[in-house]
Amino acid sequence: MPSQPKRYGIPIQKSTLLTLVTPLFLLLAIPKTSGQVASDPFEFQFEDKILRGLIEKPQDVKPKALVILIPGYGRTNFVKGNWYANLREKLVASGLTVVFWDKMGCGNSDGDFDAQQPVENSADEAIAALQKIKKLKVPGFETIGFWGISRAGWIVPLINEQFPMKFWISVSGTDDKENFGYLLKSNLIIAGKEEKEAQALYEAWMLGHKIFNTLGKYEDYLNAIKPLAQDSLSRMLFGYTKVSHITDEDRKKFTLEQKQYTSKGHFDTESGLWVYINDFDQTLLKINCPVLALFGANDSQVDWRKTKKLYEETIGANPDSELTVKVFENCNHVLQKCITCGWREDLSALKWQACDAYYETMEEWLRVHQIVE
Repeated sequence: MPSQPKRYGIPIQKSTLLTLVTPLFLLLAIPKTSGQVASDPFEFQFEDKILRGLIEKPQDVKPKALVILIPGYGRTNFVKGNWYANLREKLVASGLTVVFWDKMGCGNSDGDFDAQQPVENSADEAIAALQKIKKLKVPGFETIGFWGISRAGWIVPLINEQFPMKFWISVSGTDDKENFGYLLKSNLIIAGKEEKEAQALYEAWMLGHKIFNTLGKYEDYLNAIKPLAQDSLSRMLFGYTKVSHITDEDRKKFTLEQKQYTSKGHFDTESGLWVYINDFDQTLLKINCPVLALFGANDSQVDWRKTKKLYEETIGANPDSELTVKVFENCNHVLQKCITCGWREDLSALKWQACDAYYETMEEWLRVHQIVE
């Protein structure tokens, strides 16, 4: 999403949904407790920059397979922040090699972080890593699969088109369109709005979104989102602000961001929503491997029911793949236990607990499909 001054409110561009996920990801950086992990540095070149991460594998067992971790939107801090430590430990303990790295401009990786990195470019980045893994013959490289969360639901299928994967664990995956409207409405209701009022604010967002995406005037955009700017809850949750005075500089900046944003993709003509991958259903139909799709029943950021239906109609209908779906009750977007499950909920009282049987579900699925012993 283009950098958007708060006075504009939030035009809800392509990365807005996943921007809001980032604070929860940071809380997954729990120190590892197992000493049975061998860790080696990993680096590869992408677009003339060196990206750096780690290779983690069992100390005393030869891995049968290797899993690459694909994070969601936002900056990463895999190495220094020890991100996804419990997940990595469980995957290694099950007999997998785990490979991960920090995005460009994050952690020890070179370059500048790009908040607008297209999913196609993210897929190319992962393919560059995959090629290096094969060149190094990292233990388990003969059977490479992916674990990916949220935005990775677009990235992994694109990787698969060039390098067919052997397995995929999808966490809180997405359908082909942006989900911010769902996030906005569901979180307004969680915070106390009545359905009718939340729907009206959602429709105001949709109108503003269409105006922005079709290069409409700044004044028309502001008028469209006025209900959001006037609503105290929308201002508190999403940063909408009232604009009392418009300058030529504001108009120029708004127009520039419109052009930058719309040049990077396309929109559904009916809804005006950003479409991430053309013919996404056809991309999913090319997946010919076991897929484990995991969702939180109380995900307030991604409309998981739409994704589940899409997966069932594509991956589930493909005789060469095998889809397993698991929905965890009372769990949020990042598969942590939650109470209100709003995206700003403080879960420290619950000690940031993973959903019941989350890790066990993955481990059993890996065994059933003989990916691990």
